[in-house]
Amino acid sequence: MFDDLTDKIYEAAFVPELWGDALEAAGSLSGSATGAIFLFSADSPVRGRLSDVSPVHGNSLRSVFDEFVASDGWKFSDAVQRMCSMQPASFVQVEDFLTAEEVERDPVRIQLRAAGIGAHVCSAVAMPSGELVTFVFQRWMKDGTYDRASVDRLDQLRPHFARAGMVSARLGLERARATVSALETIGLPAAVMTASGRVLTANSLLEEMTEMFLPTAYGGMAIANASANALFQQAILENRNDFAVRSIPVAANESRPAVVIHLLPLAAPHMTFSPARTSWLLQRK
Repeated sequence: MFDDLTDKIYEAAFVPELWGDALEAAGSLSGSATGAIFLFSADSPVRGRLSDVSPVHGNSLRSVFDEFVASDGWKFSDAVQRMCSMQPASFVQVEDFLTAEEVERDPVRIQLRAAGIGAHVCSAVAMPSGELVTFVFQRWMKDGTYDRASVDRLDQLRPHFARAGMVSARLGLERARATVSALETIGLPAAVMTASGRVLTANSLLEEMTEMFLPTAYGGMAIANASANALFQQAILENRNDFAVRSIPVAANESRPAVVIHLLPLAAPHMTFSPARTSWLLQRK
């Protein structure tokens, strides 16, 4: 059974739709109601996958999960902030690192208690890219806290979770690179950016346009033309809240013809961790 479960975890790294089944199986092994994998990044909203849950409780738990990944409410959660700060290298009971008052007032925990969820265990894996992957398992309130044997079972799985989480995060970046590489083959300069405007990857056609694009702080980029850059930066800002397609004209100058920059949202539901919110490419007028 344990070997079958580790196989599921590694399969999920390459087929994200399988995470739900893998997390559910690990949850059953540890007496958990739910399990989840999350990726926290300074550049993008939190992303993740939830275990498969029974139809009886599925709607309420899925609703809490969807709100968690869609909003910034987790930033006000003492539990989430504590675990992200600690980055526990083994599974720990989250309540051991919170006061009773912190547990009681935590906005995420309030929602989960309403859905019947009580005790949490968590472990974290820091990515070389600076992102943080966390694995969280939760019990029904009626089942009380985690016993040592249940936590030990999850710790046996942790090395496999860690490796699979790193593969998932890495695959997201590799798909971003494949996107701009494919556009290069048809002659289009292109880049992929995070929600905050940091350039994840760009193809060589765009990198050669040094007179048009200027590097900025924290890995960002600006357009040398002031009026076009104002529209560009505004589009990046607005893209954090919507997924609209935008086209920005850039006037010609003595060294190049006029171009149009197209900003296209990247929606990748098949990926565990989509690394970016926006891709952009140039088209000559």
